[in-house]
Amino acid sequence: MKIDIIGSVASGKTTLARLISRKLNVPYYEKDNIVWKRTSDGDVKRSPKERDEYFNEIVSGSEWIVEGSPRESLKESFDCCDYIIVLDENTATRMIRVFRRWINQRNGKESYNSKPTLKFLWWNIKWVFEFNIKRKELFQELHIYGEKVKIFKHSKDAYEFLIQRYYCDT
Repeated sequence: MKIDIIGSVASGKTTLARLISRKLNVPYYEKDNIVWKRTSDGDVKRSPKERDEYFNEIVSGSEWIVEGSPRESLKESFDCCDYIIVLDENTATRMIRVFRRWINQRNGKESYNSKPTLKFLWWNIKWVFEFNIKRKELFQELHIYGEKVKIFKHSKDAYEFLIQRYYCDT
């Protein structure tokens, strides 16, 4: 199993990756954590060379799930994955999730990589709308991957698709 899950901020990528990983015992990786080293002193951006070596090590493995917003620097997985799962959740749902996540993180009910400041909330809102602007271009770009691209409006539908494809094989 080699799966790349992409979509906007708050589309359900990490939740889907985590669920599939647990169900099928396949490691998953967050693209943010490939780009950033998480340290006790804060996040440190990996050099392009270090990032690419780490990412290539992951995608050269026999089984993996990677998830994240579509990044120009981390598209090598598109060529070697079984499926590119695109979560295309509607904007209102993503905005509700952004605010809910931010509130839960501020109240200590949800973990986070980046401190839930007002500035970070603003960035998340911005990223939701940037995805909307870049959406058509992304879908055109993904067209070359043909049948391996699967677009879902809801992560639960993507989960059911992946379980049907892989669960009986385990």
